Amino acid sequence: MIKAAFFDIDGTLLSSNAEILDSTKRAIEKLHQENILCCIASGRGPKSIQSLLGQLPMDAYVLYNGQLVFSHDAGIYQQPFPNETLEKLAIFGDEEERQMLFGGRKAFFGSQSMQLGQRKWIKQIQPLLPANYSAKELQSLLKKWQLLPKRENKFITLPIFENPIYQCVLLSPASEQERLENLFSDCHFTRSNPYSVDIIAKGGSKIVGINEVLKHYGISADEAIAFGDSWNDTEMLREIGIGVAMGNGNDDIKQLADYVTDSNDEDGIFNALRHFNIIR
Repeated sequence: MIKAAFFDIDGTLLSSNAEILDSTKRAIEKLHQENILCCIASGRGPKSIQSLLGQLPMDAYVLYNGQLVFSHDAGIYQQPFPNETLEKLAIFGDEEERQMLFGGRKAFFGSQSMQLGQRKWIKQIQPLLPANYSAKELQSLLKKWQLLPKRENKFITLPIFENPIYQCVLLSPASEQERLENLFSDCHFTRSNPYSVDIIAKGGSKIVGINEVLKHYGISADEAIAFGDSWNDTEMLREIGIGVAMGNGNDDIKQLADYVTDSNDEDGIFNALRHFNIIR
């Protein structure tokens, strides 16, 4: 019996037009009528989800890829970066003049342009990018197209050491993944798009945060269903009771999921919940 449902946001809860389908709203309403816990599981932070979800009722939030977890009335779990790791990331960003964004509970610090993967135009320019582009090529190309502003402040001078920071987002193609992993062995790297990488403390992932929610409410992993579409949903879909990949998801996610539903534009969430007789 399903007692909890976890939803990624981009490409899952949101349509390609960054809207929540009416069928998805009905599905969430029906889940609540069945006393099923409804939770967000996203790489986004608290500040950026408020305007996206509107009045959509949720019971708990697993944010920053599992590093910050809370309900409306309780803090459940948090795992910010150690200051030593933050300093290494900031120095790297300054020395290489990289675009980076540091996520805290109430604010972002750094390059606001690093909302890249969440903008429609970035997907439209993908065919124009070289197949194996480097970080320098990607950054130079976006600057040439005037899609990236010039950096003004050094990361090492930002107030990131005065606040808990849960995630760093770096403009980075997949081609430099191995280099980053060697440079930052105390970090975990995951992606929701091909253009930027989410960096969190080693050992973190969405499933870590989800397990904290399940423990908090006394629910087992077998009694939960999760929806996702991209690489940062891997552990979540693989280890939860029912892992559902959206029809618009990447092939890697579809292969490991228990079920592939319709796309985020074609009532995918509603149809999957009906397929498993979780809602009628």
